[in-house]
Amino acid sequence: MIQIKRLFICISASLSCILSYAQHSTSSPYSMIGIGEIDTRTYGLNGGMANAGIGLYVKNFLNNSNPATLIVDSLAFIFDVSLGSSFSQFSSAGITENAKNANIKKVAFGVKLFPRFTLSGGITPFSNVQYKIHTTADVEGGNSEKYDLYYDGSGGLTKAYLSGSYKLLPNLRVGASASYLFGRINRTESLVSHSVSTASEVDEILMDFGLIYNKAISNATNISAGLTYSYESQIKMKNYTTYSMSGETDVKSSTYTSLPHSIGAGAALQTVRGRSYGVFSIDYRFGNWASIKSPDQRMHYANNHRINAGLAYVPNYRTPRNYFQRIQYQAGGYGEISNLIINGNRLMETGFTVGAVFPIKNNYSQIYFSADFGSRGGKGLINENYIRLNVGVSINQTWFLKWQYD
Repeated sequence: MIQIKRLFICISASLSCILSYAQHSTSSPYSMIGIGEIDTRTYGLNGGMANAGIGLYVKNFLNNSNPATLIVDSLAFIFDVSLGSSFSQFSSAGITENAKNANIKKVAFGVKLFPRFTLSGGITPFSNVQYKIHTTADVEGGNSEKYDLYYDGSGGLTKAYLSGSYKLLPNLRVGASASYLFGRINRTESLVSHSVSTASEVDEILMDFGLIYNKAISNATNISAGLTYSYESQIKMKNYTTYSMSGETDVKSSTYTSLPHSIGAGAALQTVRGRSYGVFSIDYRFGNWASIKSPDQRMHYANNHRINAGLAYVPNYRTPRNYFQRIQYQAGGYGEISNLIINGNRLMETGFTVGAVFPIKNNYSQIYFSADFGSRGGKGLINENYIRLNVGVSINQTWFLKWQYD
């Protein structure tokens, strides 16, 4: 009964945090398109490894990269909370702007329900919208006269999910994740003395699938490979438009925006030498964005390609004397050819990460930290340099143990 109460309290705390996710964290002009900037980070123990985890086979790790990788020990319950912040500098045509933000990024739990089945759930950002843009346009028929245009946006979508992983064969696990997207996106376009504001509300269900194959090639070395797939989905948006001149609000018929089908592939190599432990993980993701029609005439979509790779090392995971040798040190890098082509120019992104995982409570629970240093932009585009920090705690407790007394 005590364990059930604990489970109920943790899940209730997770759900209560949904309201806090209404404040989404980004400050990017590229978030003005569609449902905003889709968040691909996992905010977990592999953050310092550039979030590479599609093929990463590690127990007691709530890995959002691939639902098949969820593996929790019997009798254990894992609770994971992550916080994040970012610092960005935007530059274009000799003009520089700075932005910063911080917010809760993930609340999740994991538990082994049956001998072959692990369940995980939580909430995390799905897309973010936050921008303020000022530009000018020529007055039609005017004599080199211009007028001001202002674009403002805020909000985003949150993902509440349940994921399950099933051990189908001794070396093969399959998984699926059902996600409920919800949220509100606010956009305003202001021209001279009047403006048009649109609030778009979303509630939609998405599904993702995955598998992972794990094989020990020696007593000290293990390899694993994983695949993920998401099918093409349409997201229904109910729009409320307010016109400042009349003060009237018009509820338009629902519009739709699409997400393409996407696939991911990853592999990992883990090795133990004496009391030291090392792992290397690499991912590739493809999104078929070229099949999606752009909602904005100034840009169009192209297929998206992204590579993440990272490694981790623990000098001595068993020593009781030297704590620093039990820390897991991480590093990684990534590169992306974005799905956005703006005025004929392709948006690109590159970066590297560093991080560390600090064991607590006999190495079962952990505190993790990662830093992401990256840039994105391209010829003729707004260029962004950013630093993103992530800190969290993963609590692993034995809940379902029945004590016996003589």
